[in-house]
Amino acid sequence: MSRPDRRRSSGCALLLAVGMALAPAALAGAAPADDYIAARDKAMAALADAEKAGATPEDLEKRDAAARKTLEQKMSALLGPLRFKGLTAAFSPGTLLDGNIESGGPDGLLFADKDFATRLLVSPEPVFANWLAGRAKEQHAAPALGQGIAAAAATEDFYTLAIGAEAAFSRYMELPLTAPEGETALAALGLFSQDVAGNTLPDAVVITRVANGRVAVGTTTVKLGIKSLPVCDKVWKATTARAEALRTAAQKTKKEDDPRWEEANKAEGDAWVAYRACFAREAQGQPFLAAAVKGAEALLATARGN
Repeated sequence: MSRPDRRRSSGCALLLAVGMALAPAALAGAAPADDYIAARDKAMAALADAEKAGATPEDLEKRDAAARKTLEQKMSALLGPLRFKGLTAAFSPGTLLDGNIESGGPDGLLFADKDFATRLLVSPEPVFANWLAGRAKEQHAAPALGQGIAAAAATEDFYTLAIGAEAAFSRYMELPLTAPEGETALAALGLFSQDVAGNTLPDAVVITRVANGRVAVGTTTVKLGIKSLPVCDKVWKATTARAEALRTAAQKTKKEDDPRWEEANKAEGDAWVAYRACFAREAQGQPFLAAAVKGAEALLATARGN
């Protein structure tokens, strides 16, 4: 998986609901968050108008940079001082120009290491909720995206949209986490990839933390110490065989509307589901599961500022 140029600026999870202690902080930040959202929307509208009016790419880039700098100052004021060891911050999204490759990300500060393998997006809860509500309205959006942060975080789309960095997240299993009262903490083991995940072993943990009026969404790579799971590879081979047979039969007819094309696609999707279900079963009690949980706990500690 390639790292983007930052210069252009379903295992069992333990879910602890956000307690009443969080409410005052969230409510206190509502008005400033609304001001930020209004400023962001105004800046995006101005850029869209300039683009329609024929502004040059160079001019649009300058306008975008200036608008993002102003918004970054507002965001930093909303979040207050933040520092995570080994990670440097950049404003998110990477551009306010709708449709561009780094547009559409959540508003916040994105902290990352030099390899971009560990990254942590921090956003005021009302601002993040506003972004998530917007993504939930998009065509083909997963219904859970419109059911709140905790429900959304149980989907693959959530991590793809929030911290995917041009790669899609494939969820293999949820990971158990412990959290104090007043904090929501979720984690999963999976894989970020620009290709179909297939039976590739997972190598990333993701976390979502909601506490003190902030949302943190992060990922880091993990070394599981396994090269394959033979039992699951057998499941993969058996389930993909049907997809291959259907595709071969459809190919022979030379008809684009042969229903077996669609049947093959569904069979392939079923194979991915079967492989991940097998992985989650085989992981129970294995050392690599403990390694994954340890990685998620360490990232959660980072998100807490520890």
